[in-house]
Amino acid sequence: MPSPELTSTEPVASTLPRVLSLWDGVGIVIGSIIGSGIFLKVGNVDAALKMFGFGPIIGVWALVGLVTLCGSLALGELAAMFPHAGGPYVYLREAYGRLPAFLWGWTEFWVVRTGSVGALACATALYLNQIVPLTHWGQGCVAIAIVVSLSTACVISTRWSASIQNSFTVIKLLFLAGIIVLPIVMFQANVSHWSPVFQSSTETSFWQALGVAFIAVMWPYDGWINLAPVAEDLREPHRNVPRALAIGMAVVVTVYVLANLSYHLVLTMDQVAETKTIAADMFQALFGSTGAKLAAVGVMCSTFGATNSNMLCGPRIYFAMARDGLLPGSLQQVHTRWKTPANAIIVQCVWTVMLIVLFYAWKSDPKAAFDGLTDSVIFAGLIFYSLTVGAVYVLRVTHPRQDRPYRTWGYPVTPALLIGVYCFALVRQLIDQGTQMVSVMALIASGVVYYAIMSVRRRSSTPAQS
Repeated sequence: MPSPELTSTEPVASTLPRVLSLWDGVGIVIGSIIGSGIFLKVGNVDAALKMFGFGPIIGVWALVGLVTLCGSLALGELAAMFPHAGGPYVYLREAYGRLPAFLWGWTEFWVVRTGSVGALACATALYLNQIVPLTHWGQGCVAIAIVVSLSTACVISTRWSASIQNSFTVIKLLFLAGIIVLPIVMFQANVSHWSPVFQSSTETSFWQALGVAFIAVMWPYDGWINLAPVAEDLREPHRNVPRALAIGMAVVVTVYVLANLSYHLVLTMDQVAETKTIAADMFQALFGSTGAKLAAVGVMCSTFGATNSNMLCGPRIYFAMARDGLLPGSLQQVHTRWKTPANAIIVQCVWTVMLIVLFYAWKSDPKAAFDGLTDSVIFAGLIFYSLTVGAVYVLRVTHPRQDRPYRTWGYPVTPALLIGVYCFALVRQLIDQGTQMVSVMALIASGVVYYAIMSVRRRSSTPAQS
């Protein structure tokens, strides 16, 4: 078992070994993105857009996928330029300076990464409840156990953690393949459920409904940025990061669109809008009560694998920040035996567990706790993912001679598409969920205060060291 202590008297390295292949990278992309959203956010989209027909519903899934692909193209250029641990933290630092980069890492730790890990662990517990009935806090304890066990695996071996990732990625893709083909194979496909394709409605504003749907779909696609923080662990990152992003995103967008088409071949839009466990409801319609439990197992494998992927990527960001002196130096230590950023992993585990406890205490419904975590993650992500993609423009101007083994396809249009859509979603979330988002903004602002204090301490200590 890894030691929980964050300090060591032994000399330690601060460079991570390159132990991951191209297909490990593809597994991280697919495994990070496909987790809980395709099973727990589908109903949110239909609830928002069903009065406008099936066309806008499937269109949102395809459009957000296209936008995310555009973002990954820009990310590929940045990762090829700077193939180091930390990913977006490094790109933001090079493009905008240390403070914006620090705020990304600060928000990543307090909200984005730990919130994602917590939400995915909660989703796993939510579906376990379909098999073994659990109390509210029983589900919380399961979520905590998942976080602790996967953190231990990440500490002991990056290669081991990647193998877990790859195994569960295969399982989730096979499960989703079953969702896609079973309605047709079993002659249970009803294309009338796709009607009407388009219709007008006076119940609510289309743009307001579209904004709600965008936020819901962005969680299923969240994770597209996760490969960048582990670039230092990848072999030949200049080639393998862009390739892994392109292959992974193409698979994810295809699977998401086909899965949504298939869900709606079995269930009506009204049924989808009302469900919290769509895969279980679909399999119950196809196979009865046994099918619902089978689906729960498939979803658990998906969310468990995504939890592992996020657990693997996040600590590399804190590791890079500690290298720059913005976090305690112990977080940049590489474990002498396991060659992993063990201290950073342990710190992430501790705060994730605390977040799970906080949200389970705040929300009486586990699904509400899940939605609260994911909405906070998406709001913070909209801000910093947009800045990260925007770094492509900045660095083209400020570092024109920097070696770029890969250049963004479709530049300058493709990065602009992501930034524009994300700005729209950010405004809609501020309008629709302003109270909850204020707390996220306050947390980001507190990072400015912390950074200022650290800067003063660093300047005051410099003369004494000279």
